Amino acid sequence: MDIQDLRIFARLARVQNLSAVGAEFDFSAGTISKRLQALEAELGVRLFDRTTRSISLTEEGEKLLAQIEPVLVDLRYALETVEGHVTHPRGRLRVSAPTSLGRGMIAPAICAFLKAYPEIDVQLDLTDRIVTFPDSGYDVAIRTGHLEDSSLFAKRLAPDPQVVVASPEYLEANGTPISPEDLVGHHCLVLGDEQQWIFKKGDQVFEVRVAGRLRSDNGQLLRHAAIEGVGIVKISRARVADALQTGALREVLEHFDAGRESSIWAIYPSNRHMLPKLKVFLQFLSDWYRECRKSNVNETAL
Repeated sequence: MDIQDLRIFARLARVQNLSAVGAEFDFSAGTISKRLQALEAELGVRLFDRTTRSISLTEEGEKLLAQIEPVLVDLRYALETVEGHVTHPRGRLRVSAPTSLGRGMIAPAICAFLKAYPEIDVQLDLTDRIVTFPDSGYDVAIRTGHLEDSSLFAKRLAPDPQVVVASPEYLEANGTPISPEDLVGHHCLVLGDEQQWIFKKGDQVFEVRVAGRLRSDNGQLLRHAAIEGVGIVKISRARVADALQTGALREVLEHFDAGRESSIWAIYPSNRHMLPKLKVFLQFLSDWYRECRKSNVNETAL
C-alpha cells in the first residue's frame, strides 16, 4: 500500500475538493481520483460517496481516517527527523492569519522569516474565519484578542492593546463619547462581525452593541476610514500609533479598558512531535516581535 495514497485520502477527507488536493500534491484532479479508486480497490471498501457536485466520507472512510491521522502525523515527524530537518528545517508551512494583521504586522515578519530560512516555503492565507485543527490543514494560525479555553496550544507572540479612536473632524461634528454607552449614537467602524464592543473599568464591564455605515474585514481600510472622518474604530494601538502622534486621530474613552490585555497569539494543535519548521517559525516570530517593540519599528511601519 502506497503511503502517499493514504496522505491523499486524509487530505481529501478534510478538504473534500479533488482539484485543491491535486494542487497540494502537484497532481491533476483526475490522477487524485484514480489513486483514490486504487486505494478503495486494495482495501475492498468504498471510502467516499461521490456526486457530480460533492464528495463525502462513507462510514468506512470515517473509521479509516480516525485510525490513520495520528499515524501520518508521527510518520511525518519521523521522516523529517531522519532527513535532517531538525538541524536544517525545510518544507512547506501553512499559516492562517487575520486580514487585519496582513500588511502591517504579518507580511514583514514572514518576509524576514523566508530570508532567514531559505529551505522553508510559506503558504499564508489571510482570513478572518476561525480555522480548526486538523480539519483545515494549517500548521499554525495567528489570532488576536483574548483566547477562549481550548485544547489547542498557544504561544503569545506580542501584546496588542486595543484603543478607540476617531478623527478630530468627526469628533467636532458628532461630539466626543464620554462613556461606552454613548457609542450607540455614533457611527462605529465594525471589523468583521465584531459588533459587540466590550469595555472594563475597575470591576465594571460594559458591553455595547455598535453599528455604523461601514463594516469590513480589513483593519487597514477601517483605519483609513477613521482618519477620513467616517466614524469611530476600535483597533490595535500599534496600527494607529503614527496617526495618534500626528493628531490625525484622537483616542476617546481612554479611561476605559478597551482591550489592554489583548495579544497576538500563535495557535497550533499539539506540542507532541512539533515539526522542526513550525518550532523555528514560532521562535522566529516571538523574537521578531520582541525586537520590533524595542525599536518601535512595528509602530512606525503600520
